[in-house]
Amino acid sequence: MATTSDLPDVRRQRAPINVSGKAWGTAAVLLGLGTIYATSAPGGHFTWLMLFGVGWLLYGLVWSVVLGAVIVRRGRLAALRRNWPAWAVPPLVVVLVGSLVYVGAPVRMRFELSRSSLDHFAKSVSEGAPPGKRNWIGLYPVEYLEGSRRAFGFMIEDTGFFGSYGLAWSSNGEPDIDAPGFYRHFDGPWYIWIDD
Repeated sequence: MATTSDLPDVRRQRAPINVSGKAWGTAAVLLGLGTIYATSAPGGHFTWLMLFGVGWLLYGLVWSVVLGAVIVRRGRLAALRRNWPAWAVPPLVVVLVGSLVYVGAPVRMRFELSRSSLDHFAKSVSEGAPPGKRNWIGLYPVEYLEGSRRAFGFMIEDTGFFGSYGLAWSSNGEPDIDAPGFYRHFDGPWYIWIDD
């Protein structure tokens, strides 16, 4: 006859919850970098914004459930206290990335990294070179390009939700391009071109 001590302990057979948090921190950093890229063009890259938005939603839901389970289970709380820096990374990444996006740092960073290519292209167009067809200007994938010697603009691929966004250049104030949309001054002779 089997005694109670011979029966397997069901509690010991549960799958352990990873309380190290390192994988959670790594995933948060990768989602954060993706979000910075997705928001680095005027209007944001729509496809990437949707993808990372869903990613953040799923990540936040699962991270909250796992963290709640770790807090509730006895014995796991001590491990959580030991590894609190790794579990603190995701909220810190969310606050940092959210702050950077809010102040427009990703847009400014990509623009500054592309500035020499943008200025070189603007100089060649202003000197009479036809804008021609371009696939990229700096770090911006070009959807289409319009303009003349006095002003030109280009739409950036996959930007905006209801309209398209791009950059325009004009040496004499607001660009006078024979194309729909409006302009918002960005930096020097550069404007953000919004085609709704």
